Parts: sequence; C-alpha cells; structure tokens
Amino acid sequence: MKHHKLYRYFAHLAVWMAFILLYIYPQIRGALANAHLLKWTAVKYVVYGAINFQLFYLLVFVFLPDVVKKRQYGRMVLYTVVAVLGFSVIKYLIGYFLFPDEVLFRAIPLKMMQAKGIASMAISVPKPMTFMQYLPLTIQVGTGVALLAYSYRLFLEWRNAAPGDRLLATTAAQARQRYERMQEGSRQLLYNLQQLAPLLENPEKREKEGTKAMLLLSDLLRYMLYDKAMEQDKVSLKKELLNFERYIALRNLCNTTSVITLEITGDEPAGLVEVSRLQQLADKRMRELEGVSGRWMMTLDIRREAAWLSVTAESTAGLVTPDKINIWSENE
Repeated sequence: MKHHKLYRYFAHLAVWMAFILLYIYPQIRGALANAHLLKWTAVKYVVYGAINFQLFYLLVFVFLPDVVKKRQYGRMVLYTVVAVLGFSVIKYLIGYFLFPDEVLFRAIPLKMMQAKGIASMAISVPKPMTFMQYLPLTIQVGTGVALLAYSYRLFLEWRNAAPGDRLLATTAAQARQRYERMQEGSRQLLYNLQQLAPLLENPEKREKEGTKAMLLLSDLLRYMLYDKAMEQDKVSLKKELLNFERYIALRNLCNTTSVITLEITGDEPAGLVEVSRLQQLADKRMRELEGVSGRWMMTLDIRREAAWLSVTAESTAGLVTPDKINIWSENE
C-alpha cells in the first residue's frame, strides 16, 4: 500500500511539473542569457509550482475523499479554506527567508537592475510585500488550485463508482433473468407433474411407463435446479439438446394422444444458448396452437453460424407451420 501511494504521488507530480515546464518553456528560453531572470522564472513557476502541487495533492487524496463521498459540503469548504490559508503562510515564509527578491517584489528587484547596468539611475527601489499584501495574490492562486483539486476528486469518484454501478446493474439483470427462468421452470415443473399424475394413477402403466417418466423428470429437475451450468446464463447447445430430448420423451409418455417427434438436421451441435430455451420455445409455440390435436413435428436445423427450431402441428385440418425460430447465432 505504501509503495502504491508513493507511485501515485510521484506520477501526479511528474505530470504536474511537465505541464508547468511546457507552459514556461518560452520564458525559460528568453531568460537563458540572464542568470537572475532565469532564477526569478525558476522560483516563480518551478519551485512555487511544486509547492502548489502539494496543496493540490493534499486536497485530492487527504482532505476531500471522505467529505466528497459523504457530500459534507460544509466540511469540504472548511478544509479547503484552512489548506489554502496554511499554504499561503508557508509560501510567504519560504519567500521571506529564501527568495525575497523573486517572491516579495512586485517590480524588478535591485539585483536584477544592477545586472542590467541601470542601478546608478535615480530609481526608488521597491519595498518587499508584507504578508497582508501578499495574501490576496496567494489566495487567488490557491483558490484556482482548490477548484482544480475538487474537479479532479469528482472525476476520481466517478471513475471509481462507474465500474461498481455497471457491476451492480449487471448483477441485477442476471438476478432478474434467473428469477424469470426460475418462474418459467416452476411453471414447466407444475405442468409436467400434472401430466404425470394420470400416468401414475394407472396401475397398468405405473410400473413401466411411470418409472421411466419419473427418471426423466428427475433428470430434468437436476438440470434445471442443480446443474453447475445453471450458474451461468448460457449452456452448450449439446447439453441443452440432450435435456430437450428428455423433455420430449417425458411429454410423449404422459400424453400419447399428441405425439412429438424431433428431427435434427445440419451440423454438429455447437455454440451457447440460454438454459431451457428449446423447451420454452416449444411450449410457447404449442400453447399458441392450443386446441390442435394430433402429431407435433419439431425440426432443429443447426448450422455453424446459427440454429433454428420449427414446430409443425399435424391435424385433420392440415399442417400449421410457423416461421423458423432462431435459438442461437454466433453474433449473440
């Protein structure tokens, strides 16, 4: 953690100073011929730019994170004012003891005039600024640094919150899909149990057909409730097809008056589909054609890029054939 904080500090410092050097590059080139002017430029911008960075970093990563997250605006203003005033005192003391000519003079100091050969002229030498005279200037700069720090803190909060919001939205969507799938699975289970009841009540069919139907229903329940693949939103088409065949076998055992046949054409099963999608589509289509008795013919056409399911009802009135229903495509 300490290493991370040091890296964060020096990375931000490098970016800050790079912008400052880029900004004052023309002035540095103009001051290369005069040592005093070069020092004045370096102190005004480089040294005090580094001091202003300490104010910026302190606000962004020490004072503001907690109050911005909790939206405690009163404390935020108080911390900012205290930090700006504290750095105003620090900058004045540094200027007073180390760089008075470069910091505390509004005009060109005496040493620079002497360097230019104009010290003999009758010019009144300006006096250094007092703290109260210097304070408005440093508060103006400090306020700008504070606004920049507050904006950057808001950006960091947004950046850190955005992945969490997306994760929360994704989790909520997945939970909703699982809830809807569980509702559909419960409805299918209730329907299968209703269809199974007459078979178990018939003594002649209970031992053979009833036992087979219970085993098929057990396999379907294990797939819908306990299979590890259910933890994901999609399963392989091969596994889905295996359980769809069990579903058809169970339906045929429970309802001999409306036989379902399944034909698979095309390539080998590949790709991912939603759990129980084949069963849900088949149930939906058969409900749409409710009242049509006879033989159900289902065709699953599998290609490398997609797969389609067709449900055809054969009755005395003829064939009722819908359009193909897409169950999977490589673009999904």
